Amino acid sequence: METLEFIKKAEGGKIIIEVPENLEGKELKVLVMEKEPEEGEIKKFSEMPVEERLKILKQFQGTAKYPNVEINKYDVYDQ
Repeated sequence: METLEFIKKAEGGKIIIEVPENLEGKELKVLVMEKEPEEGEIKKFSEMPVEERLKILKQFQGTAKYPNVEINKYDVYDQ
């Protein structure tokens, strides 16, 4: 059994795949899934699943250098 792998972008809700002549007229099984980003490839934060976003945000919980310092809305101007 021959396995072919294609990476295509859906356009207008359709994906067009050209198959070799030896598969013409045969019954084929087609699986469609989102491509996993390769290592080093940056994913957009807004496109990540909620669980993954929370995991990233929790890494920074409690990491402030001086967490007990009081701040107000004008502190940003006093830098």
